[in-house]
Amino acid sequence: MVLQPPGMPAMPSLPSGAWTVTARGDSLHRDTITFSAQGAPRAAELWTLRVPEHRASSTQRNPQRVTLRAVRVPALRSPGDAIVAPIVFLAGGPGDAGTRAIGGMPPTMLDSLRARGDVIAFDQRGTRRSDARLSCLTSPLPMQVPLTRGARDSAAAVDAQQCVQQFKNAGVILAGWSTRENAEDLESLRIALNVPRLSLLGGSYGTHLGLAYVGAHETRVARAVLVGVEGPDDTFKLPSRVDAMFARYAAQVDADTSRAGRVPLGAAIDSLRTLLDRTPQVVGLSPTAGTPQVMVDGSTVQRFVADALGDLTALRRLPSEVDRLLRGDLTPLVPTEARRRQARMIDGMNLLMNCTSGASADRQAQIARETASSRLGDVIDAPTPAMCASTATELAPLPPTLPAQVSAAVLFVSGTWDGRTPVANVDALLPRFRNGRHLVIEHQSHGLMGDPTVWDATLQFFAGQDVPSTVVRRPMPALVR
Repeated sequence: MVLQPPGMPAMPSLPSGAWTVTARGDSLHRDTITFSAQGAPRAAELWTLRVPEHRASSTQRNPQRVTLRAVRVPALRSPGDAIVAPIVFLAGGPGDAGTRAIGGMPPTMLDSLRARGDVIAFDQRGTRRSDARLSCLTSPLPMQVPLTRGARDSAAAVDAQQCVQQFKNAGVILAGWSTRENAEDLESLRIALNVPRLSLLGGSYGTHLGLAYVGAHETRVARAVLVGVEGPDDTFKLPSRVDAMFARYAAQVDADTSRAGRVPLGAAIDSLRTLLDRTPQVVGLSPTAGTPQVMVDGSTVQRFVADALGDLTALRRLPSEVDRLLRGDLTPLVPTEARRRQARMIDGMNLLMNCTSGASADRQAQIARETASSRLGDVIDAPTPAMCASTATELAPLPPTLPAQVSAAVLFVSGTWDGRTPVANVDALLPRFRNGRHLVIEHQSHGLMGDPTVWDATLQFFAGQDVPSTVVRRPMPALVR
């Protein structure tokens, strides 16, 4: 049932030797390995766990199983230190892997986290060392013809239907590829580790998974640090929240003295969108750039801006690139539009997890209401909502849930320049968390876990200290001219 993406290293085969059975009935194997963080070796254990692919349909004697893998890097303890909950790293995506993220961490950062407990780099089902790795290829769209939103969505829907059918033909139990099932994998890991509670460290989709685990197993959570927060019903973004983040960013950019006399950023984007909606243009880079000529339109402008809203470097560069567009040089839009039209490999885990989390009916209705009057519309998620809608009979959306009140200690972290997981996501969640705290970093964007202030707060929180809710004020980073 493994559909291996091209170019990806082969998954390790199941280990030989002694397997044990956990209290949950899962098969477990442990190996001693050397794990590297940016090339620095650390003694570690590789845990291999075989769990049902879909627990609700696993009443039979030999249910279909998937293989999960996690690397445990032991805590740096002194004699007599109390044993604390292991810290499980939950990568984003969905589709990224904990072992890749921890392996790319500076060794000093990893060791500072180990001073707070065992660090568990968890590869969620369908990522890196875990199986099944699912992938499929989309069909390309013509490069130099106008494409309506309906045409784009229809093509994406066909791709999704073909992908889902390919997975079914390979024996994949589609109902098993949900964030709720992913959270049960975490509980199987906890039981295998034989610990009463876990601490969680998650970013982006990892926060969505972490909240799903809190909702299902709150008493098993010691502490959680969730950075760049995607709430239970935030898989598809609210245009109003994206627009609000962009409006604050644009106002700060316009107030910068280096921008004196320039067209306000929001007005410039509105003008470009209107112009290219009226008269789409075929644009190309230099013949040696390797990018074909492609037709750009108003939605290209929206996507170009939306893509920048999760990247601090791109946000620093965006005003100068918009200036280029206003001067009639449309080449900055070419890579964005080319990516939208080229054939690409779909990460099956990403597609299935996004679609099975999906959006509640109320959320879908709100997105539809807001899109018509939104500056950036809903392009930040496109074409995933259309892909999910076309496969809803196979992948029924069932977002994770939280109780009305949560007692678990959770530190939420947001950046004011993050349009992918905006501050407003946490503002909506925080009232139900009795022991929740919200650390907001001004002028930071998505992927801010490595920010020194954020990391210091993370270590303090995992040490049992209180980290108060606060906004960390900083000067605006210099814009690229």
